[in-house]
Order: sequence, then structure tokens, then C-alpha cells
Amino acid sequence: MHRKTSPGKLPGFIPLYVIGIAVLSFAPPGVKPATAGEPQILATQSAGPAITVDGDLGEWNAVDGITVPLTGNGGVDSVELKAAVRGDRIYVMALWNDTTESRLHKPYQWDEAAQAYQRTKQLEDRFAVTLAMAGDFSESKLSGAEFTADVWHWKASRSDPAGVAHDKMWRVSRTAFPKAKEFRGDQGETIYIARPSDAGDRLYRPVKYMERTEEIMPRYEVNLSATGSIADVEAKSVWRDGRWYLEMSRKLDTGNPDDAVIPKSGKIEIAVAAFNDVDGRYHSTSGKITLQTSAGMN
Repeated sequence: MHRKTSPGKLPGFIPLYVIGIAVLSFAPPGVKPATAGEPQILATQSAGPAITVDGDLGEWNAVDGITVPLTGNGGVDSVELKAAVRGDRIYVMALWNDTTESRLHKPYQWDEAAQAYQRTKQLEDRFAVTLAMAGDFSESKLSGAEFTADVWHWKASRSDPAGVAHDKMWRVSRTAFPKAKEFRGDQGETIYIARPSDAGDRLYRPVKYMERTEEIMPRYEVNLSATGSIADVEAKSVWRDGRWYLEMSRKLDTGNPDDAVIPKSGKIEIAVAAFNDVDGRYHSTSGKITLQTSAGMN
């Protein structure tokens, strides 16, 4: 069983989010369990209070949401979701249980014998929202479906300090294409997948240290002022009392070809995934969710 290291014992690091235990009995006001079949979450254009992306969920009290079950090996059983539209922006709130913060990703630890830093296996917490763009959208890249999707990938160590989610894409096909990697699909077939970052500045980069400073040092330096489509999803979190509180926001239509267009009034299929300081092979995912937007005032 992989255990997290207490962030309080790791000097110089910022904690990270993610993942939880079933939260049905702890649902905040307005959250309802998802019904059988494909869950639906409603994002209504509202003149209600402005939403500040800071991890403080006080503005969400009057907004209805759903509790979505997750399956997999990512250590999260469910997540509470809400969505709202304010002007030309959509806002998404995610809330899940996690007994510890994990805001380090493969940090270095000083090895006195080697007189050098060695990379550790500690991983950050992460959360992702995937939005259909083209093709036969699926919550799984290995289902055999062919599609393109927009991905908002919040990373506790590598994106949260900059106040953004890592904006990228999935391109999934059963036919080989340039820069795609081969994977074995759920039915044993070959699947070709590319996961390019959106256009813009590099969001983070690995760094090395020649001399000892602290016992633990971060492996990645985050670009706190990245620009371009890669950084157009605002995201910020708070971990408190064993739970992660995450807010994300983006324009409904950014005008960028690498972003999904969310209708002002209509439907788009999405899915979510959570990573409880585990690598990409092990994560908890939802099924497909219908995001319904409405131009009406609530």
C-alpha cells in the first residue's frame, strides 16, 4: 500500500490535492446522488454571486450538484461536482475526501553517502476533467473508441502553484498517426494515443541541484506566468479537514482550436478522473457525464 509522506515533514514544499472515500453522507447543500444511467450536471447562466477561483466554495451554496461514483485504483470512490455559468465563463467545483495533502511530484531527497540528491517515488495528487471534441467520446482511452477530447488536468505540484490546470488534449485512434504511442486496448487491440499540451508556454520543467540546501527539494519548477492556450483554465484548491476543495474556470469558447467549445445553452459530454498520489496507470474514473448548460437565469 503506497503511503503518503506528511507534507509537514517536507521543508520547502507545497501540499497537493486529491481523492477520497465515499462522500454521500457528507454532501454539502445542493448536492444530490447521481441517478442511474449517465449522470447530468446542470450549469445555468446566473446573476448569482460572482465566483472567485480560490478553493473557497462559499459562492456555491445555492448551486445544485451531483455526487458521481468513481471506479478504478486511484483511491477515490466518489466526487461531488457542481457547475455554473457566469457571463462567458463556466465554473466547475470538485470536492472529494483525502486524509492527506500531496503536493510533491518525484521530489529529490539528499543522499549523504552519495553527496547528491536522489529522486524519490512520491507523487502528487491530480484531478482531470475531460470534454468531448470529436468522434465517439469515451471516458477511457483504451475502450476502443476513436475520439478527440479536451483535458483540464489539475496537478497539485506542477500546475496549482500557477493557479491553472494543465490544458491538453487526447487524440485516440485505432490507426497509427504521427507522434502517437501504442497501447493495448481493453479488448486486446492496438490503440494509438497522443496527449499533446495545448499551445503556449511550457508550464513546468525539471530542475537539478548541485549542492545540498534542504533535505527535500522539488523536482519541478513551475512557470507562474505561463501564457497561451495551455494556461487558459484557471484552477485553485484548498485542502482542509481531510477534504480537497477545487475550483476550475474557463471561457465557454476560447477561440483556440485545441479547446472544446462549451455551448451557452446545450449539452456536452464530459468525464472526470482522480489520482491519489498514484501514477497514470492507476486512477479512479467516472463514466460519461452530460454537462447541460442553460442560458436561462436561475
